[in-house]
Amino acid sequence: MVEAVDAKELIDDAIERAEAERDAGERVERAAERTFRDHVSLMVGGFAVSLAVIHMAAAGSARESLLKGIEASDTFAYMQAKIVRETVLKTAAHGGGGAPADRRDWAAEAARLRAPDAAGHGIGQLQAKGDALRAEGAHAARAGEGYELGETALQLAIVLLSIALIARSRPIVFGAACLAAIGVATAIATAFGVTLPWVT
Repeated sequence: MVEAVDAKELIDDAIERAEAERDAGERVERAAERTFRDHVSLMVGGFAVSLAVIHMAAAGSARESLLKGIEASDTFAYMQAKIVRETVLKTAAHGGGGAPADRRDWAAEAARLRAPDAAGHGIGQLQAKGDALRAEGAHAARAGEGYELGETALQLAIVLLSIALIARSRPIVFGAACLAAIGVATAIATAFGVTLPWVT
C-alpha cells in the first residue's frame, strides 16, 4: 500500500514530467515558428531588393521611351521645316519671277536641302533618323511593359509572404516564391531583348 506522502510525490513527479514534456514541445514549436518567420523575412528582403532593381530598369525604359519620342518629334519637325523651305524654293525657282541666276540658286538650294550631307541633315537622312528614333522609343516602351509585369509579380509575391506569415502557411510561401521567380525571369528575359508575346 502506498503512503499518502509517497502518492503525493508520485503525482507531483508525474505533473512535473508532463509540464516538462509540454514545455519541450512548446519550445520546439516556437523554434520552428521562429525559423519559418526568419526564412519568410529573408525572402521578403530578397524580393524587395529584386523589386527595386526591376523598378529601376522599368523607370529607365520609360524615360528612354519618352526621350526617344521627343527626339523623334524634334527630328520630324526639323525635317518638315526643311520640306517647307524646299517647297518654297522650288516654287520660286519654277515661277516666272526673279532673274535666271536667282532661279538657278533657288533650285540648287532646294536640291541641297534634299541631298544627304555630312551632318545628317538632308531631308531623307532626317526621315531615316526620325523613323529609327521612333522605333527605339517603341522598343523601350515594350521593354517597360515587360519590366512592369516583373514588378507586379514581385509585389504580389511580397503580399503573399505577408499573408503567409500571418497564416503560417508553407503552400502560400511556395506560391509567392513561384510568382517571384516568374517576375524575375520576365525581367531578365526583357533585359535580353525578349518582348512579351501580346505586346505589339
